[in-house]
Amino acid sequence: MTDVKPQPNPPSFELLGQRKPLGVVGGMGSLATANFLEVLARKSRVERDQDHIPFIALSLPDISDRSQAISIGSDAPLRQILERAHWLENVGCGAIAIPCNTAHCWASEIKQALSVRFINMIEIARRRINDSPGGGVDHLRSIVLGTSAVVQHALYVRPNENGFGTDFLHYIRDLQSETIKIIAEVKSGKITEAQASLTRVIRDARSIKPDIILLACSELSALSEHIAGDDDIIDPIDILADACIEWWNNNEHSVTLYSHSYRRV
Repeated sequence: MTDVKPQPNPPSFELLGQRKPLGVVGGMGSLATANFLEVLARKSRVERDQDHIPFIALSLPDISDRSQAISIGSDAPLRQILERAHWLENVGCGAIAIPCNTAHCWASEIKQALSVRFINMIEIARRRINDSPGGGVDHLRSIVLGTSAVVQHALYVRPNENGFGTDFLHYIRDLQSETIKIIAEVKSGKITEAQASLTRVIRDARSIKPDIILLACSELSALSEHIAGDDDIIDPIDILADACIEWWNNNEHSVTLYSHSYRRV
């Protein structure tokens, strides 16, 4: 075995030659990050190891609670997210993805602070929905399941209450309360309980006949493969993986040129 001595100050990522890897700001939460990376690998549909998308995932889970911070007007998580994103920039990543819905409440600030492409999950999910049959995202009968911050700030869509009828507000309050419990169960490792709870919440949501049900929390996305009959389910993590793959496949620029030229997905 050959001894390899670590360099005290390794250079910017040069192992990839002319291609910069994807940077992933993870840890929000750890299972959600792992699920995104698995989805990314599965959707790449390549025939050999060497053709998969290279990425550097920085999963430091000590980021402050995003929903709680937003509820009190704190931007502490934003500063922590940007520290990690800048670290990924500095080691040579060519684009940044954040598989956390609530973190995108600061999407504008994150994009402005980066010198490389920020693959905005909210933008691409809304675009995917708008491009699908049935009309634009703001005109669909939508149910958004996610953290309190995502729902209250209408990160994806404002609910079309008139389309659901008078019982909608009662249903949505109950669904949101149950969703918060499911997210907590996933974060604490109670996966079996969370799967059963999400199946029940999806069943209840479908009882009021929405056009789409948005899984607007990456903890819910980690359970999405257990949802049967999922044609009405929109999973932004799944869409984010598609966008990262498209970014990589469309990236023809060298390390020198890429920071000055971006291709939009």
